[in-house]
Amino acid sequence: MKLNRVFSAGLLGACLASVALPALARPQIASGDRLLNTDFQGCLSRADRFVAGLSVETDSGEIDRTGYFEDGTFRILCYGTGTESMVIVFATHNDSADVATSFVQLALEELSRN
Repeated sequence: MKLNRVFSAGLLGACLASVALPALARPQIASGDRLLNTDFQGCLSRADRFVAGLSVETDSGEIDRTGYFEDGTFRILCYGTGTESMVIVFATHNDSADVATSFVQLALEELSRN
């Protein structure tokens, strides 16, 4: 009878740990920005071309584009500054800050191209 209780308590503990431990994991976040030599609409057009090339699920807002990967997400924000625009890129990755940072750098380079 005692062995049954110990086994049941151990099994319950293992089940709870398998549910609770992944919830404690924090995504790794990176961000960057760049001034672009295009207006606000040009920034959004560049963001649309970049996102289309990734072939991932996306959402579009008035000033942003968001993409969803299996292991992370990204958001590209465009702000007008007159004849130029500011682009800000945020990326998250479930496990690696290096992956998030590399994605931000890649996105900023691609968005800077004409």
